Amino acid sequence: MQKEKLVMKVGFFRCCYGAMLILLWIAVVGAEELPIPEGMAIIPEGNVEWSGKNINVSPFYMDRYETTQQTYEKITGKNPSFFKGSTQPVEKVNWFEAEKYCQSTGKRLPTEWEWEMAAQLRDKVIFSKDLVVDLGWFKGNSEMKTHPVGQKKQNPFGLYDMAGNVWEWTSSDHENGGKVMRGGSWRNSDNSMRPSKRIMSLPLYRYHYVGFRCAVSMTHKLKGLDEN
Repeated sequence: MQKEKLVMKVGFFRCCYGAMLILLWIAVVGAEELPIPEGMAIIPEGNVEWSGKNINVSPFYMDRYETTQQTYEKITGKNPSFFKGSTQPVEKVNWFEAEKYCQSTGKRLPTEWEWEMAAQLRDKVIFSKDLVVDLGWFKGNSEMKTHPVGQKKQNPFGLYDMAGNVWEWTSSDHENGGKVMRGGSWRNSDNSMRPSKRIMSLPLYRYHYVGFRCAVSMTHKLKGLDEN
């Protein structure tokens, strides 16, 4: 009787172990076959250091480009930008307008920690003015205006203009009030292009040097709109 019970237990555990292996295989294969939304890149899980703390950032999708005037006008019917150009980043949009646009496409504004994670440089690359020249538009090379997105080199995650061109709204609240912006712009020095640089503004304000890009959690279902 005890021998029969032992055989039944062994069989039960073998069955469970086999089921676990199958589920694990499905999960791995399924993850590899997950399509990346068009115009977006996968940002893997990682940590951001701030004020002596390590902040964990879950994996997410990020727009490869700053939202352009063409795509913004397609959704909203408006183009408030000071520097006109269909492939240039939309600017002069306040935080509420940026968030509304992202939500209308099934996305959202990234948190400032997601933004910094997406802007980080890999392999301990030393930040320098020469690096900024390769990656973005700033006071030293912009001719004091915005430029079409995607003209500079992409960063290690496949994102463009994460340094300069326009500051980008995030969803995060600043500790002194207002909303956090990241990335620097065409009117700032190379030092403002650092991934960790952060400034704030009241969400109602509009500037001709501030734009945005959208993000989406990996578990969130997109509406199927292709971003630029």
